[in-house]
Amino acid sequence: MKIQIRFKLIFYSIAFLLMLTACLKKNAYAIQFSALTTDTLMSIKDLRKLHVLNRVEPLTKSLMIEGVVVGNDEHDNIYKSIIIQDSTGGIVLLLDGTNLYQNYPLGAFVRVRLKNLFLTDYRKMQQLVASVDTTNGTLLTTGLPVPLFEKHISILRDNFKVVPLDVNYKTLSDTLQGRLIRLSSVEFSATDTGQTYSDYKNKIGASRSLKFCTGGTIYLRTSGYADFAGVATPSGNGSVIGIYSVYNSEKQLLIRDTSDILLKSKRCTGAAWLQNLPQ
Repeated sequence: MKIQIRFKLIFYSIAFLLMLTACLKKNAYAIQFSALTTDTLMSIKDLRKLHVLNRVEPLTKSLMIEGVVVGNDEHDNIYKSIIIQDSTGGIVLLLDGTNLYQNYPLGAFVRVRLKNLFLTDYRKMQQLVASVDTTNGTLLTTGLPVPLFEKHISILRDNFKVVPLDVNYKTLSDTLQGRLIRLSSVEFSATDTGQTYSDYKNKIGASRSLKFCTGGTIYLRTSGYADFAGVATPSGNGSVIGIYSVYNSEKQLLIRDTSDILLKSKRCTGAAWLQNLPQ
């Protein structure tokens, strides 16, 4: 009888602790949420409209955006930044820290307070930064320092599922910057098939061309520090999921890891296949 009573006490104690933990986590999110309710929520699309190419816009008003983390530094292909998106667009947020994925994992739904940040672009890729310096005639940007993370970023929800947006070559545009997209009927060019994603020995990034069977090229950009940099690119055809990016006029795609590469079908044939052969 005593054993049964002890068992029940242990069971109810564990159940109470689990409920308390869940409530504390929920309340912690609620506190962060209410602390920012005086700011005006805007879409990422409207935020991006505030920017003029090659200019810097100080964000002085009490504004905020919400979005899901679709890119971070977990596999070191994205450096000192996270990429978030809502239903209207995506944006890069520079953060001066490491192991960011531990605090901002993929699928985390976050709110970003914009006041005192700056809207800029790097090689035509829009980004949010903490400070800018143009004294040397060139634009130098600084990511948000660690002590200010909690002031500007709040996690409102975990494990938010994001479905990649299906696009083709003709629909690739700057409006897709920072968004998770899926490309179908693509393959690595003949010269980039079977090559490592980047130069992992010398830690030098590389762009590998992905060809559309219907015509057109986008470049898969991989950092030399990525933990999959030394992996060979597959030879098949299929779909690739990644974050759309640009580098000047070059259309680029950033993958989170190699599970975003689904190239297992036969390669293109016909006229499109001829376009993919080395020139």
